[in-house]
Amino acid sequence: MLEQNIIRPSDSAWSSPIWIVPKKADASGKIKWRLVVDFRKVNEKTVDDKYPIPNITDVLDKLGKYELNQNKRNRPRDMSLAEPPHTMEIAQILMSLLHAWGLDPDLDRVCESKLGLLRPMVPVCFGVVSRHGHMSVQLPTWLGTWAEAAAAAPTDPALLSSELPPELLRQEKLTRLFTSKLHWELSTTLTTNHLLSIVALANTLMSMSNASFVPEQEVIRRLHRPTTRTSSWGGDEEREEQLAAQQAHIKQGWSLLATLHCVLLPDKVVAAGAKNFKRPQVEMLARRWQHQCLEVRDASQALLLAELGRLGPKGRKQLVDSWAQFLPLYTHTESINPHAAQKEPVEKQEEESEEEEEEIVRKPSSLAELKRKQTTAVVLLGVIGAEFGQDIASEGAAGNKRRKDGDSRKSSIVEGFTLSSSNNLARLTALALTHLLLAPGSPRLPAHTPLRRAAVDLLGRGFAVWEPYLDVSHVLLGLLEMCSDADKLVPSMTYGLPLTPQADSCRTARHALTLIATSRPGAFITTMAREVARCAGAAAGAPPPPAALALQRGRAEVLRGIELLIERMHAEVAELLVEVMDIILHCVDQSHLKSKGLNEVFPAICRYNQVSHCPATRRIAVGSHTGQLALYELRAGRCQSLAAHGGPVTACAFSPDGRYLVSYATSDNRLSFWQSTAGMFGLGAAQTRCVKCYSTAPMADVARLNPARLARLVWTNSRTVTLMLADGSETRFNV
Repeated sequence: MLEQNIIRPSDSAWSSPIWIVPKKADASGKIKWRLVVDFRKVNEKTVDDKYPIPNITDVLDKLGKYELNQNKRNRPRDMSLAEPPHTMEIAQILMSLLHAWGLDPDLDRVCESKLGLLRPMVPVCFGVVSRHGHMSVQLPTWLGTWAEAAAAAPTDPALLSSELPPELLRQEKLTRLFTSKLHWELSTTLTTNHLLSIVALANTLMSMSNASFVPEQEVIRRLHRPTTRTSSWGGDEEREEQLAAQQAHIKQGWSLLATLHCVLLPDKVVAAGAKNFKRPQVEMLARRWQHQCLEVRDASQALLLAELGRLGPKGRKQLVDSWAQFLPLYTHTESINPHAAQKEPVEKQEEESEEEEEEIVRKPSSLAELKRKQTTAVVLLGVIGAEFGQDIASEGAAGNKRRKDGDSRKSSIVEGFTLSSSNNLARLTALALTHLLLAPGSPRLPAHTPLRRAAVDLLGRGFAVWEPYLDVSHVLLGLLEMCSDADKLVPSMTYGLPLTPQADSCRTARHALTLIATSRPGAFITTMAREVARCAGAAAGAPPPPAALALQRGRAEVLRGIELLIERMHAEVAELLVEVMDIILHCVDQSHLKSKGLNEVFPAICRYNQVSHCPATRRIAVGSHTGQLALYELRAGRCQSLAAHGGPVTACAFSPDGRYLVSYATSDNRLSFWQSTAGMFGLGAAQTRCVKCYSTAPMADVARLNPARLARLVWTNSRTVTLMLADGSETRFNV
């Protein structure tokens, strides 16, 4: 080693035992440095303290700073833009090693050119780690028989055209065979963990902005940021379009990658020649249905649903039969059935055929294992019932007809989840999910656990299946209670921060409420209206019922659900407008209605022409689907019902001074004026009577196609109203 190639730092802490030696610069001009330790000098440390040895942390820190200062002088100014962060480098390595190369050549080219993945030249050794990390098992990459199979397989034309030596060509061929087929024949646990990892990573990268490992694309994106802020030339718009198209291609690439491993992988592996494909474990995926990591949670849910759909009706039936024995029997007195695993006699168990031994779940050997299997059974049966039992209600009525017609939809129905009295698996599953929702927090079942979140999520997903067996009021009030503290959790839920268990439970409960409201809007509205009426009818001075407290704390969520229903299911809400108004008036702040109009406090309800608010007299009129007019006296806190029309009320409106109310219905082609008069000297209840009626021309059938815009009533002055129909005609009426 030449003396001039050795750099000796002048710092006293860097004495002669440690040298920094420069290596040859690479193509980018970045200088590589090597740390050299003179062990002779180090050994002298044992004799005397002539050469103090610095701390290795200080050595590496100073080496990094020295290397950074040297490289800044020898590289272009914009070279830092091309250096990806270490996180992305790690992600690039992981995705390159996890991707199943060789299954889809077109996708492989996209991964290399668009996404920047690196095709491995050597098979990767995968393994599994024990539950507590005390032991790891490394699985083989290939054996002798596999190598012979690879030698007999045809060679890819792309490899033949390459300039690789014969030994590297054989190794590349073995690598492609391993990644496309042999790796998926090793272990079901390895397959499950592998697919969870790559699907979660792919979804994460797809959600990021322009997440690609190609350095050139990252440089363009970083250089484009300052130009868009400082200039507004026409070229920037063209560059924006190019970047948007590039980002769309990148997202599409990650989407195709996730779809391959989540949906298409089993068919692709079997088509590649695999005879013993190890399918993902449904019980392992079920236990991660509500994993604390959102990306892993989404990946496990997608993989489990894909695997259940791939099993088909017979496979799902066998799965239900295997796990139904572990479903805990939740009752009012006991929350767990410790003998659920011993329901079948031993003689019957011994009669099972050896061919189905792999499909039968092994009996638990301890109480902890029994509880774990009961947890898995609740989630797994809940998922099967919620996702594959949506046609249960119509099976009994139309079963015979479908059998005659050979309808293919019946193949999606799980036979174990039926409404017949002989098989009550759906009822037991619904009771278990309800118990997990409503049970108070305890050391055995804490308030915020993945199992409770899974029960809440599955109640929302399969509400149409569980509804016949549920107390809908208790379920909705329990969900409102769980998400009542949403305002305190807004920072973590809005800004993408890691969710605490409480925030995660609140998020899941809000999603379940949304699913229930949109799947059964009538049940949601009528149940909430019934609870509101029960709270309003409570005796004065008596302690408020639990429903009143839950409604008071969760009124923001109730209003959010009503607003969502108005936006998505306008016609369904129109049939229950009076009940909806009862809920809104109970949940909104009454002080706001004194100073503001209803269109400011809750503007969504004002989209209906059957709703009118008079701020002067503080009254609200609602036309119902049965022809009744509901008049709400906000000052007195009461509601009066009038028989106005023989069919649904199309529109109603108060006069500007509030003296008159006009209503119109296309069912009887009649327009009526109503006037409210108070009792003598202002005492007694106000009386509302019809003061004038008009017969209107029938509306054309074409104009009835959009019920939301059939007619509108507009007051031009205090005694004249204009009826504006959907066909564009306008007619004036005077009181």
